[in-house]
Amino acid sequence: MKNSEDLRIIGIDDTRPPIINKKPYIDLVFTLSEQASKQWCQNFNGLFSNSESKAKINLKDSTYIETWVKTMDKIPEHLEMLKTKVTECNELYNVHQIAMAQAATNKNKTLQEEQGPQGQLNNIIAQLDFN
Repeated sequence: MKNSEDLRIIGIDDTRPPIINKKPYIDLVFTLSEQASKQWCQNFNGLFSNSESKAKINLKDSTYIETWVKTMDKIPEHLEMLKTKVTECNELYNVHQIAMAQAATNKNKTLQEEQGPQGQLNNIIAQLDFN
């Protein structure tokens, strides 16, 4: 997952549809548009760590949001809240990716500024064209 701006909820997991049973709640499993990165999942799960609304993404299979509602009439409202959280996670993830890229650029710049043979080697490596 390079850029998460398109990551969104696209539906209910076909293999785990919501059903009415004797439990006092309804389990919901929403499908994401693509597999999320570990960092994105950790951000998402962190948003719900102290929340009354429980939702989680399993880090091993990071394509599904598992959650529940007490009554079926709460499903549309719950989905809207989850969509907002997905957007928030997209933004957090993108900020993190930009920060990581900037840190790498700064490190490369520092390496290029070294003097002597190591500086020469660093400059040659930095100028290689892999296209």
